[in-house]
Amino acid sequence: MKITGNKPVLNKKGKPLTIGMIGDHWCIRVHKRALALQKCGYRIIICGRKVSYGTDQYPLFLMWHDERQFKNAVRVMINEGADILDFSNEPDHPVRWIREVIDEMGVGDHVKLVTDLHDLDLIRRGFITKNEREMFMKSDGLIYVSIPIQEKANYMHSVTKPNIVLYSYCNQGIIKDVVEEEKVIERKGLVYQGGANAKDNEDVNRIYPYRYLYDIIKKLVEMGNETHMYVGNVDAYDSHQETGAIMHPPTVYDKLMKELLNYKYGILIFNNEKGTEDQVNFTLTNKFFEYTAAGLPSLACWCPENMKLVDKWGVGFTFENISEISDCSHLEEKYPEIINNIEKFNKEVYMENFIVRYENLLA
Repeated sequence: MKITGNKPVLNKKGKPLTIGMIGDHWCIRVHKRALALQKCGYRIIICGRKVSYGTDQYPLFLMWHDERQFKNAVRVMINEGADILDFSNEPDHPVRWIREVIDEMGVGDHVKLVTDLHDLDLIRRGFITKNEREMFMKSDGLIYVSIPIQEKANYMHSVTKPNIVLYSYCNQGIIKDVVEEEKVIERKGLVYQGGANAKDNEDVNRIYPYRYLYDIIKKLVEMGNETHMYVGNVDAYDSHQETGAIMHPPTVYDKLMKELLNYKYGILIFNNEKGTEDQVNFTLTNKFFEYTAAGLPSLACWCPENMKLVDKWGVGFTFENISEISDCSHLEEKYPEIINNIEKFNKEVYMENFIVRYENLLA
């Protein structure tokens, strides 16, 4: 593979790499990476388990239900000229299937397997599973979502192979693209977008306690804040009605980005007051970049890695306890300064500007 400066990395035939991007769920992080690579001149073909936002924007989209179909899809990608197979976990075990196909077809000398490590049991659950260990061993290169996760995983898995950190940046022009330069005259209220657990789902709340947001949202409302929630799951949409927040049904990404423009602050808070949830302590979230791209200062609390970068870039406010947020009236004086910082941030910080990290991984 050949690096050519500002041009795409070329394969041995002198053509831009073809990258097959594969996942169980075609989540927004996968789409943001794929779209940026496509904009930078790479041929992107994709594979997922269902039709999701953005899957219509690529020349080839394959679907799978089981191991047999998954492996057939990988074979199709290789026959389509894929130089890189890029898998996004979870789950972890399909990496084994990809490696089996690569070995079966005898193409390991020129088809490389890169894994984007979106979620790790090591971080979220505190131990390494067999599938996670195998995923690390069978990958040729690794992508992490944050520096703390990279440091811990590299140590615990004894990683010596190429690896990078690539944050979940938004794509260049996402706001302009979706609103067509429509100007929002007045912003008001707080908004949360992303995952949330249903209030009474004991199993989910035990496994993902940091996503139990019911009491947090209720507290924000009680402090006098007009609070909105966009959640991706219907059970959370139903159960959070009682908080007093204005609930919005699951909303497709481009429409969501447009609607974020109506609000004044983005809620960047997790149920992690005691600091025991490493998934929150170490991760830099999608929603941080979505809020910033939409021009919303983040209200960050109980999420150390997010808080560190909110402060570093001056694009929001950080708090040790949600009670400090109060009704947000005390934030008004500094609000124009934060908005100015966000405008500067958005001119430079977008996914396409960081694809060079991916290219260096491939080289």
